[in-house]
Amino acid sequence: MSEMSNELELMLRPLWRRYRRRIVIAVLALAGIWALGTLCYSVEADSEGVVLRFGKYLRTSPPGLHLKLPAPIDAVAMVPVLRVQTLEFGFATEAPGRVTRYARPTDEHDTVASMLTGDLNLAHVEWIVQYQIKDSFNYLFRVGGQRATELAVRDTIDNVAESVMRSLVGDASVDEVITIGRDQIASDAKAEIQAMLDAFETGVEVVTVKLQAATPPEAVKDAFDAVNRARQNKEKVVNEARGERNRLIPAARGKRDRAIFEAEGYRERVGREMAGRANAFLTVLAEYRQAPDVTRMRLYLETMEEILGQVEEKTILDESIRGLLPLLNLAPERADAAEAKGGA
Repeated sequence: MSEMSNELELMLRPLWRRYRRRIVIAVLALAGIWALGTLCYSVEADSEGVVLRFGKYLRTSPPGLHLKLPAPIDAVAMVPVLRVQTLEFGFATEAPGRVTRYARPTDEHDTVASMLTGDLNLAHVEWIVQYQIKDSFNYLFRVGGQRATELAVRDTIDNVAESVMRSLVGDASVDEVITIGRDQIASDAKAEIQAMLDAFETGVEVVTVKLQAATPPEAVKDAFDAVNRARQNKEKVVNEARGERNRLIPAARGKRDRAIFEAEGYRERVGREMAGRANAFLTVLAEYRQAPDVTRMRLYLETMEEILGQVEEKTILDESIRGLLPLLNLAPERADAAEAKGGA
């Protein structure tokens, strides 16, 4: 073996002496090309470029094409500041899309999702936390040592989110967690998670905290479902009653207002009519006091005119007739009916 290596060395030595200069030039040229290639770097539209000189923070570059010193002097860390990232708790998404496919639950998922409520009941809570990076420097240098990794920051957010959610669920009743208090718990969780992440200077902004599912344990799930259906039916009946009330009350108010307006109109009309009659009577009374005989005769004639105007047939007797009452057909309709009956 040593003889073969000696022979190879004897063969390569003349070649090295002959082409040594060319080899050195080629190596230097390749190193220069590689160095020139690392002078430029491009930052994507949803990211920021953090330039590090010998591992120490130098500057932050916006999206676009930029220059730096060649490696290993300068290095660039790309931080996706506009990308919304999601952490899932108690479940895992296998294939998102129009029809999302979820991974089969594991023991780890069940451990994260199982929580003890304030009234000493168990609840299965699944939730998500969506966040964005708002400060590249804090994101890279404040968590996980001199320069944090994405995994270290995600682990920090994961631990903070789980701690806050367990605390809030532990302060609420099982009914609040499963039904009426879900939105409030999510809102409080977002505020508390953000406060803790700001205290840790993670450079992260929480966008959304949402409870995906909150269900009771399997042993009592049917009973909880029955309670929820009863509550939904109650709300349905209440809403229908309110709708009926909102329909009937305006109609009744309209009828009331119309009756009031009609009564006020009738009162005003009758009052004016009575005032007119009273004024007419006072006018006649004044004329009667001035000429009683003439006024009496005029009233008599006007009254007779009104009465006789309503009579269909009139019979006028002269004052000269004396003695027996003349034979008059005082009931012509009865006479006509009798004649018709006799003819039959």
